[in-house]
Amino acid sequence: MPDHKLKSDEELFHCLQEGDAAALKLLFKKYYSTLCHFAFAFVKSTDLAQEAVSDVFLHIWLRKKDIQIRTNLKTYIYTAVRNRCIQYLRHRGNRFFEDMETAGTDHMISDLNADRLVSFEELKDDIEALLRHLPEKRQIIFRMNRLDGLSYQEIADILSISVHTVQNQMTAAADFIAQRHRPER
Repeated sequence: MPDHKLKSDEELFHCLQEGDAAALKLLFKKYYSTLCHFAFAFVKSTDLAQEAVSDVFLHIWLRKKDIQIRTNLKTYIYTAVRNRCIQYLRHRGNRFFEDMETAGTDHMISDLNADRLVSFEELKDDIEALLRHLPEKRQIIFRMNRLDGLSYQEIADILSISVHTVQNQMTAAADFIAQRHRPER
């Protein structure tokens, strides 16, 4: 079996399309946690978020021969998860964007000592408090860029908005955070 860990997402997807379950497993491991946080921002339920992400990967596996990706795999997967969340919300009769809660910062931290962990948690709480004051759409865009590492173009593609809108929202978010966050000296 070839070493899939050295392959790009697109190469892994090609292997997946050829029926390689190990490639699917690697993509799933790589994106599952981040996508669950992303989905949670829409559905406000850990179970529904996990279900949405799992459904997307199942759909990818079942339809692997038919899927045509026009952008890149990461954008495709995020868009598919967003669309699945919208389906869940429509089925439940919810609005698309409700009050945003925190969704993307509960990462495992194993190499930090207790003091650094407390400082990190305090900083994380400060950032979350600031983010909760941003408008919902701006929060999502900021999280997608700064926490999930998506480019402006990827965010625009996923949310079906212009890159210019993403830029404007990121600038406004950065200005807001800079005005309200004064580091201690």
